[in-house]
Amino acid sequence: MNNTIIKIEDLYYSYDNKTLAVNKLSTEIYEKEWVCILGHNGSGKSTLSKLIIGLLAPLKGIVEVNGKVLNEENVYDIRKDVGIVFQNPDNQFVGTTVLDDVAFGMENQQIEREEMKIRINKFLHKVKMEQFLDSEPHMLSGGQKQRVAIAGALALDSKILIFDESTSMLDPQGREDIINLIKELKSDGDKTIISITHDLSEAILADRIIVMKNGRVVKTGLPIDILQEEELLVDCGLDVPMTVKLSQKLKDANIIDKLYVKQEDLVNSLWEYNLRK
Repeated sequence: MNNTIIKIEDLYYSYDNKTLAVNKLSTEIYEKEWVCILGHNGSGKSTLSKLIIGLLAPLKGIVEVNGKVLNEENVYDIRKDVGIVFQNPDNQFVGTTVLDDVAFGMENQQIEREEMKIRINKFLHKVKMEQFLDSEPHMLSGGQKQRVAIAGALALDSKILIFDESTSMLDPQGREDIINLIKELKSDGDKTIISITHDLSEAILADRIIVMKNGRVVKTGLPIDILQEEELLVDCGLDVPMTVKLSQKLKDANIIDKLYVKQEDLVNSLWEYNLRK
């Protein structure tokens, strides 16, 4: 197992000092893994992402990132290690052009100009946006804006990338583009990736899933195990994967018995087929 890069202990947070959005939450995220934090709207998963980067201050509890306990003194140091791409990329744009926007964070870190140029070209190329260098952000599609936001995070050389519902507002093609980019970043092997979502088609691709409900972690495990737990998924307000639904329908119709296969084996076969798509 890789080293722990994010450690959270007994974390609490409330927006109104009445209802807990995060409730005695403890979990760990490991270096260079792709972990999906899965939960329905209101489960606390996006609040958790904001607590990790210090946009919100917990009522109590500890957030430790890359060996540093998050506090007022080192919050900006920790943000150098964590890049985040939010659901609505319009909220992240500060530059008048794509170039200005990717450069903005590096300017704040006082990175030398020649190094900035190298990183801008490198990461805009990586997200296939180099031809939009001088484009104004409002002229871009949702998927293109997300790509620029990702390039900005990569340009800061962040060890950790958080995708906070970053595909939920995109059309199918835009969603596929971003998922493929996350898969590419994972294959490069030098980033820790956190996907925050309620999309099971995204969760299935991760190394590990953390399921949240009512501000708590209720289950952690491999996607192939978690996403076959129908009772858990329904209880957390999540859909059941089509592979599991189909196998259950076949079982109910006595077709599985006629095929002389176990339901678990059929689910695994359908699962593997889905992953190859």
